[in-house]
Amino acid sequence: MLSNKNKKTVSWKQVKDIIDAKRLIDMGYLLSWTDGRSVVRILGDERSCELVKHIALRMGERFSDRLASEILVESLYAIINASGQENVMVAFLEALFDSDEFENVTRNLVEISLGGEVGDDELSKSVISSAVALICEIGLNIQRIEDDDPGRIEKSRSLSDHIAAYLLSVSNTNVQAVRICLLRYFSQTEYGNLGKKNYTRLMSRFGHSIMEVLFQQLFFKKSEKVAAQFLLENLPCALESGGDSQRMLHEIFKQYMLKESERFCLFMHELGSHVISLSQENELCPAALSYARHLIALYKVASDLGHKDLGREVLQELYKFAPFGDCAAWIRSLESSAEIRKIFRELAQDYRVKVVQSGKGGKVISQFRVSKRGRKPSLSKGDFGFLEQVTTLGEYEVRYSA
Repeated sequence: MLSNKNKKTVSWKQVKDIIDAKRLIDMGYLLSWTDGRSVVRILGDERSCELVKHIALRMGERFSDRLASEILVESLYAIINASGQENVMVAFLEALFDSDEFENVTRNLVEISLGGEVGDDELSKSVISSAVALICEIGLNIQRIEDDDPGRIEKSRSLSDHIAAYLLSVSNTNVQAVRICLLRYFSQTEYGNLGKKNYTRLMSRFGHSIMEVLFQQLFFKKSEKVAAQFLLENLPCALESGGDSQRMLHEIFKQYMLKESERFCLFMHELGSHVISLSQENELCPAALSYARHLIALYKVASDLGHKDLGREVLQELYKFAPFGDCAAWIRSLESSAEIRKIFRELAQDYRVKVVQSGKGGKVISQFRVSKRGRKPSLSKGDFGFLEQVTTLGEYEVRYSA
């Protein structure tokens, strides 16, 4: 008879190291959410990455066994949720994309992760958020690989369609982190597409509410950097979308231009530079053209309110487009518009003549560009991973005005 010391580990509660953990995965033991926390704490970051890679390996061997696949998937999310670290999820993704059974494992993973009902408890919301984040990242990586090396992934188009269909199936959820994941996914996969069928469906379902969430976070110090990065990366798709999206964006832009004037103008400056950077040397991209139309509409708002400083800020943004040859025509349209107050028509003309035509460049100075206490106002930006974006932005509670 074996001594207790030599008995094999038969419970997750008895795990002491990575060898024990791998053995339990191999034996088909389900890792519960409660045990997941203690296991991750015992293993640490590096060994947790090793364990999810081992799970990916076993997924490739057991994809034809549905029950075994479900146990592996649930155990995977127990580790990802307990860790909360993006590098653990990335470690799994690397192993998945290296798998000889990538297609079969991915289809299983998508169906098991997104095929069930989502509960109302916090654990269910956390799990579905992690699941959607992981599936979105798989889909985005498939697209990136195909863009760089077409044909490398077998049946990539079919896989992408499979992923999109399942992601849309959870788009009716009220879980904010899931909505943010979906917005990011379809913003990036359908940017530059004419139809934007899936993106349009999302925007019609929760476009205004999720933009409200994101813009509110843009003006709080704790979330400013993450919100700024997310909006700059994903607004171009909204800017080039259909008419309903443009009306929604105009209302959001107008609201925050008036509510958070200084900070919004700083963001407006960053957004203008970003969409111009997406354009070709001699031709503006659709997102940049759309942004210019929004600026013209915002100038009319500033005119209606008699806010000359905001008017100058908008003119500064319009002058960024001067190298593309359309700026002068846009300014002239403002000068002749019956919807613009006379003083704002004269302001536009004055800057066109004195700033643009004088050769002094398109620099417009208003109170928002003046240094305060010796410091120039700036918008904080960062470089955050996808999981940190989802976690930070997804936890925010919307503030409604009284």
